[in-house]
Amino acid sequence: MKTLFSLILLFASFFAGAQTPDPVKWQFWAEKESDGQTYTLYAKASITPGWHVFSLNPGGDGLLIPTGLTIENREQYRDVGALTVEGKEVRKEMEGMGMVSYYEYEAVFKLSLIPYKPGTASGFVSFQVCNDRMCLPPAEVPFSVKL
Repeated sequence: MKTLFSLILLFASFFAGAQTPDPVKWQFWAEKESDGQTYTLYAKASITPGWHVFSLNPGGDGLLIPTGLTIENREQYRDVGALTVEGKEVRKEMEGMGMVSYYEYEAVFKLSLIPYKPGTASGFVSFQVCNDRMCLPPAEVPFSVKL
């Protein structure tokens, strides 16, 4: 009986640990702009086909999680611009939800920063990834980028 119970626990722990790979991979970097004081922070989402992340204004029924970027050390910046996105935004009517906006395959989120002095920008990107059948729980991915 003890052996059977141990085998059940072993298999249960194996299957509990086997999760679907994360359908979104993030890359972060910063580039200094030509004015010599502004940096652009980039957060690139590479999204597995069949999945999507929501836009900054996802629409829908009000329950969708927009993708956002949070700077944790904002006091180190004279100015932080508005978050913008490069990528093909998909707008789709979804039954029971209305018009929904999201990105598939790839999206690059950009934020302009003017630091008081060079340093490190740190924070996190928050998002929710979904496919046509389900959504994974909202997630946060931390970043730290040298300016």
